[in-house]
Amino acid sequence: MYGKYFVLFAILFTGWFLRKINFIDDKMNRSMNKLIVYFAYPCMIVHNIGSLDMSSRILAQFMTAFVISLVCFYIYGAITYGYSKLRRFPAEEANVLEFAMAAPNNGFMGFPVAVLFFGQTGLLMMLAHNAAMNFFIFTYGTRLMRRNFEGRRKATPKGIMKAVIKLLLNPNILALVIGFIISLCGGFIPDAVDEYLLYLGNVSTPMAMIFIGSTLTRCRFKDIIRSVATIEASLMKLIWLPAVTLGLVYFLPVDPIIKCIVVLGICFPTAATVSMLAEQEGQKEEAASKVLFLSTVVSIVTIPCAVNLLMSIFM
Repeated sequence: MYGKYFVLFAILFTGWFLRKINFIDDKMNRSMNKLIVYFAYPCMIVHNIGSLDMSSRILAQFMTAFVISLVCFYIYGAITYGYSKLRRFPAEEANVLEFAMAAPNNGFMGFPVAVLFFGQTGLLMMLAHNAAMNFFIFTYGTRLMRRNFEGRRKATPKGIMKAVIKLLLNPNILALVIGFIISLCGGFIPDAVDEYLLYLGNVSTPMAMIFIGSTLTRCRFKDIIRSVATIEASLMKLIWLPAVTLGLVYFLPVDPIIKCIVVLGICFPTAATVSMLAEQEGQKEEAASKVLFLSTVVSIVTIPCAVNLLMSIFM
């Protein structure tokens, strides 16, 4: 198990190395991001979900995972808000740190890890977790990024509708819907089309890890380990929130794989989305980048341990 996981991180550090020697530049990085998000991941999702033998049980599992994950995300928001108040993080970066602690990279890292260790059903549950996080980001997250504005924009029906449309137009959500439709119709995909989806989908895992690795070159490790707030936020992200989640789901009367994925989903390092949203809203983007870097590096150890622990407890 550990060998498979460390292969992923070997690819990640390949991306870091290629960016360091300028083999990968900013333009190539942005192109990789678009290729993964708009083509490779949707192809992988349609192929994997479309080939499932869809049943009412699987649909119920997906909705259960989504609802539990969504409730957990809002609990994370409350916990991180309370923690930043207790620790008295500076107001100009507290909102970014709270968001960085609560939002995991359950897409770029979550999808390949879920497939690797839990198969197609694991991917489906991780998709539910990712959908819940997207809902959390476009509701609580966007409000959080605007907390420091004096003239904060109030929630309006038009704004809420835009957020819902943006969520529904997420390529992964669209691919999930298409995959569901194909599966419900008997899972028939012409061989040539299925092979096309499989080839492009197989590209997603190595390219995603290369992309993550290349983004880590923006931060200097020496500066990061001197930041107490960054270390505390990373510990909250990788240790304390997963521990809280384990306690929350342990006694729930749901399928063990749902428990595994809900806990595993929050174990991943900070999502790059946090940095991008912070930059768009004129907030302290570097605070999120530092947490992203440190949590990603430390997750080399924590995620294999989390997978092993969850399998021993629930599977």
